[in-house]
Amino acid sequence: MKKSRFELSYLEMVRRSFYIFLRDELERRLKAITLEKIYRQCLDEGMIYPCVRPQEMRTKKRAFGQEFPLALPYIVIFCEESLGAEHQKYIRFNSNNRIRKDTLALVPGVQLKKPFYSGIKYFERYPFFDLLESLLDVDYALLIQRDDRYRKQNRYALTHFHVKIDWPIAEAAESLGRELRYISKNLYEKGERPAGTLQEKLFEYYGWHHQSIGGRRTAALIAAQYLKQISGLTTVYVSSSETRTLTRYSEKGVARYAVIQLDKDYAHQIIEVNRITPKAFRHDYVLGESADVCDVLFFVIYKHTEWGQPPQDGKLRIIKPDFSWLAVDREMILPLSHAISSKPLPIKWIYRL
Repeated sequence: MKKSRFELSYLEMVRRSFYIFLRDELERRLKAITLEKIYRQCLDEGMIYPCVRPQEMRTKKRAFGQEFPLALPYIVIFCEESLGAEHQKYIRFNSNNRIRKDTLALVPGVQLKKPFYSGIKYFERYPFFDLLESLLDVDYALLIQRDDRYRKQNRYALTHFHVKIDWPIAEAAESLGRELRYISKNLYEKGERPAGTLQEKLFEYYGWHHQSIGGRRTAALIAAQYLKQISGLTTVYVSSSETRTLTRYSEKGVARYAVIQLDKDYAHQIIEVNRITPKAFRHDYVLGESADVCDVLFFVIYKHTEWGQPPQDGKLRIIKPDFSWLAVDREMILPLSHAISSKPLPIKWIYRL
């Protein structure tokens, strides 16, 4: 289990606060790059943005989708502490894919807006997000972590790109099974069938159906499960061109962003309940609109049910495939990136109809 703030030293608490602040800014920028920017690009090119439907945000949804060509798929791993060399067996980061001028020169199509210098990779530097955005579409993952060469400073840097996740699915399922007390030692201790069910439930635990998930989303959830053994907080972001969503795995659980269509009758109810004007709603929350609907940023937080959490008594239990491990907790409409003083608006959308 990750330590809470109350279990940390004062210096560790300061670093934790700094990490949370940087993560909020990273998430805000990723949301804008992944959803708002792509949406406006669609408008500029005269395309219709494929908004996400309510059914696609439900847990255990089994469906295959077509990849959206303008989407920006990626994985970003953000660690509170620096990863030690002992983790390189399953999280492939080394000197060959460290962020340096010579390694970036090997990647075709990477063009930085400003000349590369060693400090550009640090979070506090102004060009940091230019570098991050230019590397998002490079295959595999990007790794942001604390630079342990500056132990007296809380400096975070984009240290590696093209980071491959090599932990086997079976080991990830075994780790989760022990955590939730469905097994005590190994994945196959109760036989082939429970082992297969546990591997399927691994995907449900992270918000996907095992038969309709792609390779990048699989790698991201495997990374999230593996990084549970790291002492500090870790956050994994994965953007999917098939689902048109941005998903976050953190100590808070599973959360997901998407662009959705809201019918204007329901939007009017939300406006009245939250006591804002139609003009303010249109300016601060609406990406685009037509006669009957408006396109908005949607955010959903999922929660794990009692079957997706460790039992309070700590005893072993039997896995039951029909019992859901994940459920919708909270839903909200988010303000656009320019509306920094506006608050999210709570709604009920996924199961409304």
